[in-house]
Formats: sequence, C-alpha cells, structure tokens
Amino acid sequence: MSKAAQISGGQARSLIASFAIDTPWDEINVNVQPFIELPPEQRGRLFAAFVKNNFRVIIGDQKSVVVTKPFNPTEFIGEGWTTWNGPIDEDGLSGDEDVDQRSLVMTEIELAKFVFEACILAGEESITGEEKLRRLKEEKPEFIRFGGNVFLGLWLDYQANKENSILEWLHRNCGVTFMDFMGQILRSPGGGRDVLCLGRGGGGTWRWDCNWLGLQWDASTPSAGCAS
Repeated sequence: MSKAAQISGGQARSLIASFAIDTPWDEINVNVQPFIELPPEQRGRLFAAFVKNNFRVIIGDQKSVVVTKPFNPTEFIGEGWTTWNGPIDEDGLSGDEDVDQRSLVMTEIELAKFVFEACILAGEESITGEEKLRRLKEEKPEFIRFGGNVFLGLWLDYQANKENSILEWLHRNCGVTFMDFMGQILRSPGGGRDVLCLGRGGGGTWRWDCNWLGLQWDASTPSAGCAS
C-alpha cells in the first residue's frame, strides 16, 4: 500500500475555501459557539482528526460519543472510598457532595465537546490539585468538570476496545496522555481528598489511578470537561 502524500499548501487552501464557500450553512442547525470557544490548538486538532479520518465523523467502528456510566467509589476502588462531603477543611463525611452535578446528569458526550484545562498561568510551572480545583470552580464556572461517570465510561470503553477505544483516539488525534476528573472529589479511607485520573504510560497502555489533591499538577496534567 502506498504511503499517503503530505497535504500541500495549495490543497490546504482549497480545503479551507471549500469549507467556507461550499458548505450549506443555512441547512445546519446547531450551536457552534462551544466549538468556537475551544482553545485554538484543540480546534485545529479536531479539524485535523476529521481530515485524517478521510472526512468521516465516525471513528472506526464506533460513534464519536462517550457513553457515561454511574460510578460508585466503594464498588470500583474498594472499601472506605466515598465521595467527599462538605467543606475542604472538615472530615469529608457530612454535608453536600463535592461534585459537579452538571456532569452527573450527562448520559452521552460528543468527543468534539471535550475540553482540557490545566489552569497554569504564565510563569507557573505547577500548582496543587486543590488550587487547580479552586480555579476551575471560581474562575471557570462555565467549564463542566467531568466526574466519575465520564471516567467510568471511558475506562470501560478502553477495556472493551483497546487500540480502537476513545482514549486511544484522543491520544492519536489530540495528543492526550493524561486527564483527571475534578467533577467528583473522592475521600480516601485515610481521609484524604483525591481525584480519579487516567494516564497513558510509555508502553502505550492506559491506567487509572487516584491522585491526592495536595500533589502538584502541571500543564501536562489537565482536567477533562466541556463548555456549559
């Protein structure tokens, strides 16, 4: 099989012109603002993924959506793991659950709507998980923080499909190697505040973990979510 030729500058300009002129925009009824508001690099990667997939919106044999699953910390992780309840400075056993309810009501999420936020400011190398969570809540209220239901949907899809999974698609097309799920904060058996994470190792295998929010997060360890 011959290797596909690299797209030339002229071909790229022709594609852009076709997108702008030939697309029947008056026949498309969809809210495009969330896509417009994505970071430029992410918009570019999604366009590139569409082109690399031979201009198809279907990814392999699967639809381009994540199907979420109800998540129970005790059942999935083990005895003593629960959702954090109440303020940060208390024991996590009473009060409102530290969850993003907007994530928990989602049953399906289109991959094109995924957004990854690291919350690292200019001049910063890293911040604690607690500081990132604070910034997401207070400074980016429009960002829906994905919780355990999205984590479990992605993890089960990976277990079933491996190289054809959604996680591998995100890695190949968007360069994603890590994501945490700040939409559901967990309480460890020892009383720590933790968050679910998915990471891709050097061997190409995805693994899940629970990371303490007192650890340092940097630009390579973003949170997964979408625009409200």
